[in-house]
Amino acid sequence: MLKQHRELSMSIRRTIENNEEADSFDRNWNDFLLNFGLVDNKWLSDFYEDHHIWVPIYLDHHFWAGMRSRQRSESMHSFFNKFITRNSSLIQFVKQYDNCLGSREQAERESDAADFHTVILCATKSSIEAQFQDVYTHQKFREVQAQFRGKANCITRLTNSALGYSVYEFVVTYDSVAAEVKCQWLLFESRGILCRHALSVLSFERVSQVSLDIY
Repeated sequence: MLKQHRELSMSIRRTIENNEEADSFDRNWNDFLLNFGLVDNKWLSDFYEDHHIWVPIYLDHHFWAGMRSRQRSESMHSFFNKFITRNSSLIQFVKQYDNCLGSREQAERESDAADFHTVILCATKSSIEAQFQDVYTHQKFREVQAQFRGKANCITRLTNSALGYSVYEFVVTYDSVAAEVKCQWLLFESRGILCRHALSVLSFERVSQVSLDIY
């Protein structure tokens, strides 16, 4: 029984998390129900009805600054645990809460000062990377640089093109008229940075600058 429970738990986690697109979740969910004989399970059927609010692939078009609700909760718990324990009294909680906020504000001021007075060198010669170097914080710019490094491993193939609108593998679309690039991974929409696939297409299209009003 324990082994079966473990297998079911691992399977449902894979079903929820390992999806490249929304359609793949639906297929994986149906396979999961069939494999474990749960097609007629009412609780799972009701649970599925709200899948658009708990399955990660359906949330990628929302901006989360790179975090999900569980991550935000875990991050805050980790932070407050430095100041408060389960044995803290109410008076101690109030005092430590003030100390906690003060510590957080100080850390943010130090981070802002570092962003203002120091510069992270560009990892490539891309003028687009240089643009983001000017507008992003150090933390966010490091995320961007990881995508620029990953771009070197991307092979850009054009699959369709018409009237200034091009479609590439991954799937990436580029609108030369509106100067907009979009990737199915929706990294910009969810984390505020362009992914390596989009950057690869911009390089392929010989785009040297992006509109900062859009990105």
